[in-house]
Parts: sequence; structure tokens; C-alpha cells
Amino acid sequence: MSTWCVYHLIHVRTPHQHLPRLLVTDVPEGAEVTEELLERAGYLFSEFNVTWANHVLTEVDPQGSPSDLVARIREGGFESITYADLVERANEPLGGIGNG
Repeated sequence: MSTWCVYHLIHVRTPHQHLPRLLVTDVPEGAEVTEELLERAGYLFSEFNVTWANHVLTEVDPQGSPSDLVARIREGGFESITYADLVERANEPLGGIGNG
């Protein structure tokens, strides 16, 4: 199982900042989290009304990912979803959504 993260990259200053927005856990071996899957599940990440601007989707691990991203993931305070729930949400019918 692997973990994927969408993070907001602040790159106007150094050191760069990697701010987690969504963590996808329990991703099965060989499965991949894609922007399309996230969007079908209702997740849109943007900056200045530009979709995916300064946002990165990547598999994360404690040794190879930026240390500040790992620290923030360990700290929590942002949304997390399992891969199974993400796929289920992406495949839900649209009837009744947005009528509240």
C-alpha cells in the first residue's frame, strides 16, 4: 500500500513550502491516483481560479519526499481519504448532488 498527497507548492521564497491539501491512503500496489480520479470524486485544487496551479499530486514516502511535507503530513490538520472511498466517491451517481 502507498500514500499519495496533493500539496500546494509555495515557491516564491526559499525554502519552498509544501502544504498538504489532501492525503490519499491505502492505495493498492499498482494503483495510481490521478487528477482525473480526484476531480471525478469532487476535488478541485486551484490558485487564482486556475485549476491545479501550484498544486502537485505525488506519491509520498518518509525518506524521499520533502522533509517539510513529511512533517506536515505527520502533524495532520487537513483532509484524508482512503483510496477505496475515493474510488467509490468518483463512481457515485450525480442525481441529487447540488440540489441542496
